[in-house]
Amino acid sequence: MKKVFIILVLVLTVGTLTIYNASIAAAKASKGELVLISQKVKSAPADAGSSEWNKAKQANIILTGAGSVEGNIIPLKVRSVHTKDEIFFLFQWYDYNKSMNKKKWKYTGGKWVKQKGDEDRLGVVWEINRVDKFANKGCAVLCHNESKNEKEWFYAVSSKREKADLWHWKAVRSNPVGYTEDTYVTTNPSKEPEAGRIRDAGSGKAKGNSTKDKSGPAYMQDPSKSVSIPGSLLVAHAVEIKGSATFKEGDEIPGYMLNTSWTGSFADLKTKGVWKDGKWTVMISRKLKTGNDDDVQYNTRKKYPFAIAVFDNAHEHNSYNSEPLKLQFK
Repeated sequence: MKKVFIILVLVLTVGTLTIYNASIAAAKASKGELVLISQKVKSAPADAGSSEWNKAKQANIILTGAGSVEGNIIPLKVRSVHTKDEIFFLFQWYDYNKSMNKKKWKYTGGKWVKQKGDEDRLGVVWEINRVDKFANKGCAVLCHNESKNEKEWFYAVSSKREKADLWHWKAVRSNPVGYTEDTYVTTNPSKEPEAGRIRDAGSGKAKGNSTKDKSGPAYMQDPSKSVSIPGSLLVAHAVEIKGSATFKEGDEIPGYMLNTSWTGSFADLKTKGVWKDGKWTVMISRKLKTGNDDDVQYNTRKKYPFAIAVFDNAHEHNSYNSEPLKLQFK
C-alpha cells in the first residue's frame, strides 16, 4: 500500500511539472496581452467555479522576473466581470510550491527555530490620482533609487498630486481570513523603504507572533478551542505560552496571528484564494465606487491603467512583473 501511495505521488508530481513546463514554454513564445476586459454580468460570481466567469474574455499576461528571478517568466491568466455595483477579478498562475513558511516557528532540538522561506503574494497597482508615466511604464515609476543596496530602495510616487492604489494579497497574512490588504502609495520624503506605502483606514492587519527577544513564539493555539483555519493562528484563539507549556519535536506554530474581523477601507477587498495542483487561483472583489479617497473609483465609461506583480516565496524585490496594462469595461 505504501509503494502504491509513493508511486501515485510521483505520478501526480511529474504530471504537474509537465503542465507547468508546457505553460512556461507557451508563455515564452507569446508576447502576452495588455488589455483586460471587464464583462457586465447580472449576478456576482460566488467563487472561481461560477458560470459568470465563462462570459468574460481571459487575458493571458506574461510576467517577467526581477531581482533573484531575473530572466524567468510566469504566465498569468486574468478575467474580470462586474455588476452594477461591484467588480470581480480572477487571477490564476502556476506556482509549483505553496509557500506558507513566513516566520513560522518549529520546535527542534529542545528550542524554537524560525523556518526558512517566505510566502506567495500578488500585487496590483492602480492610479487614484494620475501618476506621471505610470500608464506607459507601470510599476517601474514607483520604484526609486538605483543603488545596488536594496535596503536603500523605496516605493513612492513622485509628487503630492499623485496617488496610487496598491492591493497586496498575502498567502499567509491575509488570504486565510478572506481578504487582500488594501493600501495606497504616496510621496516618501524620508526615503525609508516602507514609508511611501500606507495601509488604508481601518483595521485587520496580522500581528507578529514572537517573544520580545525573538527566541520563539509568544502565543499558541488555545487547547480548549478547535482550530478553525488549519495552519493559521487566530487572535481570538491564541493564548500566551507559559513556562509550563510542553512541546514535542517537530511542533510548529505560525509566525503571525490573524484577525477575522477587518474594518474600514482596509477591508474593501474580499478574497478567496486556493492553491491546488501547483496553481494559485485568487478571486478578489470590491465595490466599483467605495467612496474612500484611498481607493481607485471605477467608472464603467472609462479605462484604467494598472500593473501586476507576483512574488514566489519572496520579498518585495524579487518579483515577476507585468508590462503596463489597461482595464476596459464592456
